[in-house]
Amino acid sequence: MWLRPWHVMVCVVGLAVGLIAAAYLTDGDRARELLLGLGVNLLSSCVFFVLLELYWRRQERVNGKEVHGFDYAAFARNVGRSRLVRVLGTFIYPLTDHPAHAADRAALLAALGQTVRRPGFVGVQFLFLHPDSPAALARAAERKDDDVLGRMRECLDTLRAFLKGLDADAATRVEVRLFRRPPPFSLFQMDNFASLSFYYRDRPISEVARYEFFLDTPVGGFVEKTFDDLWRDEQTRPLE
Repeated sequence: MWLRPWHVMVCVVGLAVGLIAAAYLTDGDRARELLLGLGVNLLSSCVFFVLLELYWRRQERVNGKEVHGFDYAAFARNVGRSRLVRVLGTFIYPLTDHPAHAADRAALLAALGQTVRRPGFVGVQFLFLHPDSPAALARAAERKDDDVLGRMRECLDTLRAFLKGLDADAATRVEVRLFRRPPPFSLFQMDNFASLSFYYRDRPISEVARYEFFLDTPVGGFVEKTFDDLWRDEQTRPLE
């Protein structure tokens, strides 16, 4: 049996209440003061602990955290639990034909296929770099470890095939747009939680440090505005 913090809190509060109750049932003044003091101090400690815990959780939420790499399998699982999904980048490997990501591809497409058919699902927005843009050529020149332009086209072909397999209602929940400016960062968003990373030479975004954060924070507001501005940019076009 695992002992959780709230188990300890319940025991301490119960002990404190018991001590206070015993103080009122005790005849001696000295014993009453001692029991009452111990009970009140225990309750005060519990209140202080709860306030401190809430404070640290708020600070962690505001500051976010840094992690290394990106787990595509976890992303696929989270897609199935989300109401809104956003992806910004040059491409993502689970939507390409890369053999090392075959399992990720199957998991992500299955999760997307189930999620977009859910009545309560809001939608998924894919914002990828146009493979014929100067920015794509520049990124391809930075990454000699893979055929970046080819991966971009594979990614878009996968999305075209995925959209063709959807009924009309589900297809309206999937939007794919192509931008032509250099990408500001790579973004994965699931509801109010997101992670981003910046681009490195000869390294995919799944192998570099990422910053995880909530959107109801200052950095979240900045990221959302950046995504929306790029989504509505006059040079950004729908996939079709």
